[in-house]
Amino acid sequence: MRICLVTREYPPITPYTGGIGTTFAALGGELGRRGLEPHVVTLSEERGQEFERDGVHFHLLRPPARPQLSFLDDLRWTFDVDRALRRLGRFDAIYAAEWGGDCWRYARHKRSGPLVTKLATSLAQALLVSPGWKRSFPLRLRHVLQHPLERGQAQRSDALVAPSQAVLDWARELWPLDSIPSLVIPNPIDLERISRLSRGELPRGFPEHGPVVLFPGRLEIRKGAHVLVEAMVRVWSEFPEAQLVMIGRDGYWNRGPMSRHLRQCAGTRADRLHLLGMQAHEQLFPALAMADVVCAPSLWEAFGMVALEAMALGRPLVVTDAGGFREFVRHEHDGLLVPSGDVPALADAISRLLGDRALCERLGASAATRAREFAPAPTADRFLSWFGEIAQRS
Repeated sequence: MRICLVTREYPPITPYTGGIGTTFAALGGELGRRGLEPHVVTLSEERGQEFERDGVHFHLLRPPARPQLSFLDDLRWTFDVDRALRRLGRFDAIYAAEWGGDCWRYARHKRSGPLVTKLATSLAQALLVSPGWKRSFPLRLRHVLQHPLERGQAQRSDALVAPSQAVLDWARELWPLDSIPSLVIPNPIDLERISRLSRGELPRGFPEHGPVVLFPGRLEIRKGAHVLVEAMVRVWSEFPEAQLVMIGRDGYWNRGPMSRHLRQCAGTRADRLHLLGMQAHEQLFPALAMADVVCAPSLWEAFGMVALEAMALGRPLVVTDAGGFREFVRHEHDGLLVPSGDVPALADAISRLLGDRALCERLGASAATRAREFAPAPTADRFLSWFGEIAQRS
């Protein structure tokens, strides 16, 4: 089969990598190892550069270079992708996430092969779970365009892939997608890469003492960063030596930086709050491996890759029951699940883990075993079967 992955994130090729990039790289790497020669269209400052690495063929497109017109970035990108796909010829399947509408333009004709869209969490969903998100004017202007790009791509797709039943059901409530063939395939995780990188150096600023509670994710409302700091204020009354480490790109709170709001929430305990900013996987995974508790208090997640990464490293985990978490984290087996946005429940779960080493060891061991079920090989089998079925229909 000839497969093309379209994504603006792909480690270690792109400067930024979130959950979308991590899953696409795990899938692309496995397809390359099988000798299927997958193609990847992604971003780079080196426009027009093409190369092959580990059986994967990369086609790099330069991002727009006009900051004053950044609200047009998504629209420009989708036209760049369309031109690249026309040039690359026929594929059995072209796979892209709905976020940003990467294949909106391509979806209008699909001359290079059937389009399979991954439902990763649309802007419409992100806004609904972030009621306090006060967006700047340029960002709101960008979002005006992003909405129809995402919806248009999804509605014109030949098939859909969802990492969880939760995100598929919600997308169908928001958009008329019932007639489009769909399948739930959990995100793959590159266990070997995570294990290898976890043995690297810790990020600068990682605390040397005290139990560490780690938050890996963007500092934004949807990720529940503010909920976690409010919970930690309660935890600190019982475990004053605990350190809260937050690794992720800064977001917004009432048009100001979320980091400032988090420091205000921490109050007199702000010296125990360590905001380390965005880190590459080479620093993130060692931090995950060293954490005493990993916490992902998202108000919503389509899947929650970082929780699965923590599980792969055998870390005790606290997540919310929002969205995809509950479809792979078994409460009291692989981690602790708490209601979304519930500060007291989150604080109690973190305190419980900090005070019970035996529980941490039991949950961590079970989590590491559970994570192996999401290895790239069996997941890629499901993708290839689905892509093949869609190719035959088209």
